[in-house]
Amino acid sequence: MAALQLPHVLRQRACGSIQHLAERNARCPVLLVHGYAASESVWTPLRRALAAADFGHIVSLTYNSFGTDPETVSAELTHQALLALAATGAPRVHLVGHSLGGLIIHCALAGSAALSSQAASVVTIASPHGGAYLARTAPGRCARIMRRGCSSYLSEVDMPRPVRWLAYYSDGDLFVPPASARLNDQRYGAANLLIPDCGHLTICRDERLIRSLVPELVRAETFADPTAPADAGREPMAA
Repeated sequence: MAALQLPHVLRQRACGSIQHLAERNARCPVLLVHGYAASESVWTPLRRALAAADFGHIVSLTYNSFGTDPETVSAELTHQALLALAATGAPRVHLVGHSLGGLIIHCALAGSAALSSQAASVVTIASPHGGAYLARTAPGRCARIMRRGCSSYLSEVDMPRPVRWLAYYSDGDLFVPPASARLNDQRYGAANLLIPDCGHLTICRDERLIRSLVPELVRAETFADPTAPADAGREPMAA
């Protein structure tokens, strides 16, 4: 699947977005950010599940991870998120990123007080918070923030509460190991959620992840303090 997507990924030069709008929208907008050498098509099953749960304003960011830099992508993410908030009149926005996409979200939050103050939840899926070994030889400027020792951007995020941080990971991921994909920095109070036996790309389409993620976004909008999960202090497994 990744090989089939590469020609389209390489042809794209600028950042952009694809909007998925429904007549009924009962919830906050959702921004989806794909990962390195991928495309927005990785989100198709999740988008369908979100739409079925009355998330009627979904924006998928598109970008060429080989030909652009993380600053440009994070600026476009911020721009699209603020546009979605203005278009819907919603008070907050959900941010979901796979792999590199999760790190791009971190960069965007660090660079925009307007965005960080309106984030309802931040979800990373197989994102190399602690770096990825293979990224040291990966081409493109975006690859540099995936390298070990290049995660200083984390200390720059001043995230107001309440916001729900979720970090999904898998013990079957050969590219981003669990130790890197978990977000253990206590400042975020993140819930680290295991999806067993998934590959780095297949985790995005896994039914167990989707069954877990969609209710978590609803929860972030429903509860007064979504940062205090009942299972805090242990590593839960997504059912």
